[in-house]
Amino acid sequence: MEDLLKSNPLYRIEYELIKNVKAIRTIKGLSQEKLSNNMGLFKTFVSNCESLGEDQKYNIRHLGLLKKALNLDSLDELFPNGIPADEQIIIRYKKVPKKKADGTDSKLFETVVVDIILAEEETKAASNKRKKYKND
Repeated sequence: MEDLLKSNPLYRIEYELIKNVKAIRTIKGLSQEKLSNNMGLFKTFVSNCESLGEDQKYNIRHLGLLKKALNLDSLDELFPNGIPADEQIIIRYKKVPKKKADGTDSKLFETVVVDIILAEEETKAASNKRKKYKND
């Protein structure tokens, strides 16, 4: 059995935005690289946002770029089920090989969400604290 991995705590709205953008992107036939390019960002930006193991995620500054790059009429289309609950979550997931057309395993992997758990209060507080740097 594959090892379970855990995301860093993130807000449910971030996760829903990632899922919804990926769904819209897929329906419109856009690759991660093409959407990144349409947004005017590095070619790996969308890939990093969609990867649960990466810390880089969409933020409020990206909403307008997403609306334009995905040719949406309204930002509401990014949240078709409404704005999700204001809570932090941790996503447990596994990486599994993608399947080739012939049904055999590919060298590429995809993420499969196993479950979503609420972040504990201590985790929330720790993840929201500003990191101290030597030059502060």
